Amino acid sequence: MDLETILSVVTTYALPVLAALIIVYVGLKLSEKIASLIEANLNKAPTSDPSVSRFLASLCRYFLMAVTAIAALTIIGIDTSSMAGMILGLSAAAAFVLQYPLGNLAAGIMLNLFRPFKVGDEIEVNGVKGVVLGITLSSTRLKTRDNVEIILGNGNIWGGIIRNHNALGQRRLDMDFGVSYDADLDLAIETILSVAKSDPRIHAEPAPWAKVVKLNDSSVDIQLRAWCDYDDLRSLKVSISQPMKTAFDSAGIGIPYPHIVKIRKDLGNPTPTTS
Repeated sequence: MDLETILSVVTTYALPVLAALIIVYVGLKLSEKIASLIEANLNKAPTSDPSVSRFLASLCRYFLMAVTAIAALTIIGIDTSSMAGMILGLSAAAAFVLQYPLGNLAAGIMLNLFRPFKVGDEIEVNGVKGVVLGITLSSTRLKTRDNVEIILGNGNIWGGIIRNHNALGQRRLDMDFGVSYDADLDLAIETILSVAKSDPRIHAEPAPWAKVVKLNDSSVDIQLRAWCDYDDLRSLKVSISQPMKTAFDSAGIGIPYPHIVKIRKDLGNPTPTTS
């Protein structure tokens, strides 16, 4: 074999193969490096899920490896158009099958970026209310007040209306108290405000407010609006009624209650009369 033939073979086969091997080597190293960086950055989030981070990093690595393989085969001279089409088809099918899980992952990223709530907050979304136990990229765990665990896909949370009950720290308590129509309304309002101001859980600013809000069939409703810390709202709501009743009794203010009236009718047959 003469030198010209050897140079022709090397030029035709050896150099493309060598270039393909270099591309494969560099591509594998880059895919591992990029996947490791993605996993490490995802794990830096306070509420990250290591298994989800590893899964996303693996997807990226396999994608880069597929691109590397196609590039290497193209350098050698192998037609990869059909392979690229197959990969695109498989990718489209996978995206369709995984659209709900991927939607949850995308929503989880948005929740971690914008942080509309955090662990320990009490939230309400899509009619579900509970204290946040944990947030991952795919789902959020809640605990209801009666100790039931609820797991919501992040896609359902991010796409709905989120009510964060304790994000602002303070909450307003609204409670109605019914008094009788013959009660002194000014005295009743003064009594309600006195009880509210004597409770250390109720804030002095904004000051408690009480006004007549409704005239019912048998009572005049006076509403109390008082501000308190979120942590005190539930206990205040269930405990303020008793001192309010005691104060009403001391001031001689009547509280109406329903009465049941029974009417008896004589259904006997009347005695017929004749003219």
